[in-house]
Amino acid sequence: MELDTLRRIVHIWPPPNQSRNKWELIQMLDLVAARRTYSVRPITRPLQIGDPINDMVVLKRTHSDMGNHVLLPNNLNRNWKYMSRNMEVPGCMWLAQSYVYTLASLGEWRVFLMGGQIVYVVHTVHNPQKGTWTWDVPVNYYSLEELRYFETHHN
Repeated sequence: MELDTLRRIVHIWPPPNQSRNKWELIQMLDLVAARRTYSVRPITRPLQIGDPINDMVVLKRTHSDMGNHVLLPNNLNRNWKYMSRNMEVPGCMWLAQSYVYTLASLGEWRVFLMGGQIVYVVHTVHNPQKGTWTWDVPVNYYSLEELRYFETHHN
């Protein structure tokens, strides 16, 4: 089946042509959080070359994936000399995002939905000794209903 035919059948979000631009994706996620889930998200702002770099933010470059071009607060490359040398993709930019402390200890869960059903889950975890991210596909996890039940009955 051709990709264009598949796109008409299955809605993919974010659209594949936008999946590498973190800034556009972050703006869409901020809108969803504000208007649909009424939840908070890390604050993210674009940086201009030469802007001061706060020690307590995560730096992310757009047009990148798989944990590349992510500089956590303790990374020694958090300077414009390094960051300017790593802007080889036309139109890319660096973003400053508030640091979520649990990301380093608990990792990040990416849930893929199709037709309202979970079809795939990936759990990424940071390995501070190696400075890399690893991932695993969990086979068991709690549903939202189970998590809500636990929170309601154990708080």
